Amino acid sequence: MREKSDFLKDVEIAVQGLERQKRENPQEEGEKVYRKFKESDKEAVRLAAALRGFFLREGVSETQREAFGNYIKEQILAASEELIEEEDVEKIAYLEGLGWFDREHLDAFIRIARERQKTAALVWLMHLKDKKYGYSEKSFPI
Repeated sequence: MREKSDFLKDVEIAVQGLERQKRENPQEEGEKVYRKFKESDKEAVRLAAALRGFFLREGVSETQREAFGNYIKEQILAASEELIEEEDVEKIAYLEGLGWFDREHLDAFIRIARERQKTAALVWLMHLKDKKYGYSEKSFPI
């Protein structure tokens, strides 16, 4: 299994920091996450904030949610890699439902889940691949 990239380590740290900063007031949390997303120069922090803000149920305006979504879509590989690491299949399924994955993305995500030994994510991704694209039989002539 390969080591996590420095970028993903930074994302993980940023996600953990944002989780610790949860507020009782959802509006306050949404504004803080959006401010961090807009003001940060570090891509890892921006990705972590975008993931956090995009999936907040309340406290985020449609404009903010759209900004988060656009960024996640541009960074779909890194975003999905983080969600695979967390084994957050529900969020992966949501992004897939938006049509942000293609066959190549799905193959890459399966490889990542297998390498990282993220069984729940791997099973879900393989099931999705089977449902959408199927698996082709390979012939091994003797």
